[in-house]
Amino acid sequence: MQTKKALITALLLTVFLGAASQENRMWLSGTLQLSGEDTGRGRESSVTLLPEFGYYLNGNWSVGGRVGFTSTRTEQANDTRRETQTSIVPFARYVFAEPGNFRLFAQGELPVNIHGGRDFDGSSMDVSSTAGLNLRPGLHYAINERWGFNMLMPSVFTYLNDTDGDSFFEFGINDGYTVQQYLLSTNIGFTFTLR
Repeated sequence: MQTKKALITALLLTVFLGAASQENRMWLSGTLQLSGEDTGRGRESSVTLLPEFGYYLNGNWSVGGRVGFTSTRTEQANDTRRETQTSIVPFARYVFAEPGNFRLFAQGELPVNIHGGRDFDGSSMDVSSTAGLNLRPGLHYAINERWGFNMLMPSVFTYLNDTDGDSFFEFGINDGYTVQQYLLSTNIGFTFTLR
């Protein structure tokens, strides 16, 4: 039974990649983010790994997704809290301008995040989840036919709903950010295009 599933999966993947290489292209990218901060009462560190894949439907439209995790560790005195977040983020991207090697795009995302971890006392935290909608501007620069990099700005529109039924809504390019913070919160990643 497992062999049949593996063969069917391999066949579907071969067909999908073959179709992609004929007319349209796929890309692989991702984000690795490491951060640390002394809070005065302790230290907080975070690691995020978010691989990305995408498929060009035509010259303007593409679809894709990011799947990954974030692990945050907060240390205070002799206690440590560990929080985890698993993210599944399907998206659609529309390119609205192509000056030279640059592509300016808008990206709509439907993020689903699952949160958990261990609290300071060692007890398991309640598992919770959020789902929502993000709209983000970005740009892609093509170094050559295969390699490039993306800059994905923070969301200009966010709607989130959690497992308790609470909703969060934010609109505005500079809502709560200075221009410098907004630019420093940009996700930058290299992309590799498959042919």
